[in-house]
Amino acid sequence: MNAASAFLYLVRASLAVLLCPALLVFVSCSVFERDEPETPDASAESEMDAEAYAAEQPKPTAEISAPLVIPPAPDYANPASWARMGATDSVLPEFEVFYIYPTLFQNKLRPVMDHRFERIRTKASDYIGLTFGLLTDPVHPLKLYAPFVRQADYSTALETDFASDLNETLLRYGIEDTKTAFQHFMKFFHKPGMPYILIGHSQGASDLYELLRATPEITPESGFAAAYLAGLPKKTAAEIERDFAGRGIRLGKGADDTGVILTWNTIAEDAGDNMFTVPGGAVINPVNWKSDGTPADLSGSQETGYYYVSEKEPAGTFKASRLSGIRADPERGAVIAGLPGYSEFDASGQMGEGIFHANDIFFFAEFLRDNMVRRAAAWREQYAQPE
Repeated sequence: MNAASAFLYLVRASLAVLLCPALLVFVSCSVFERDEPETPDASAESEMDAEAYAAEQPKPTAEISAPLVIPPAPDYANPASWARMGATDSVLPEFEVFYIYPTLFQNKLRPVMDHRFERIRTKASDYIGLTFGLLTDPVHPLKLYAPFVRQADYSTALETDFASDLNETLLRYGIEDTKTAFQHFMKFFHKPGMPYILIGHSQGASDLYELLRATPEITPESGFAAAYLAGLPKKTAAEIERDFAGRGIRLGKGADDTGVILTWNTIAEDAGDNMFTVPGGAVINPVNWKSDGTPADLSGSQETGYYYVSEKEPAGTFKASRLSGIRADPERGAVIAGLPGYSEFDASGQMGEGIFHANDIFFFAEFLRDNMVRRAAAWREQYAQPE
């Protein structure tokens, strides 16, 4: 099996996880039949007693017919609580990445992700491996940190109003874990003088947004180069500017500014309304890094784009020049991709015709990779102290 075939096989096996939120709404999804409770790893903590926590837990956003069980918070001093803990293929990485994965499971009976279950750990680890197989540049190596966090399941995420206070929903646990894991990362792992980048998708992007809001210690001076929050739901540019006023953190405006938030949701020109976008939503084009509607010109590009269809269909690649019409649309709060709706690119409309949410990172993986390197270099030029 050659490298390309191996990659496509891995995509087929792993990437189907992203399309299941839509299948809860439109069709059934066999990959994410309920993740039934199984015996947690023997080395992990014992499971919390649901009754002991019932009084203090927020009301679930999805109706549950059994007592709500909240798994214990991961102990980030334990390496088993990290899907990746400083993974690198080089002893001389150029920057660090702190990454939070999107929603990866469905179980209405246990709607908060339990990292002690081997099936859950495998899903998260495989997805992370796939993502960073595309985002890692061997010429400019990164150092990856990816904690296990207690994400809410698909039903809960789909029923959540992301414009409201997420601390009143079951999404609070993923947010809390993200904050705790990041504090551990900064205290024990982060190398002073090295830039770090935050990356998350969908619910993971929302977790990181709340981390940024709640952590004034995250500043360009501390090493923060950029936050790539792909698929961040329902955040307007005005709201982000208000949340970070006076913090030294702002929306990105170009290809190499630092201390910035970069976010986009990808749709087709004729896509309808969806749960991720909002008029006036914050958006930047992840190809040319412009927010003013200037289309990306990729007519001569040799870059490769990636996409997948569903659990039963193979993943594919295409020439990134097909994205040459891609542009940011500030009024719609989305990136408009020049790809057909109801096609292989949006899994034939399974999340809504022309909604490319599952591919927010994969369409642009090589451009994101190149841009991470560029922003890390820009941070070093501006903030690194001479040795």
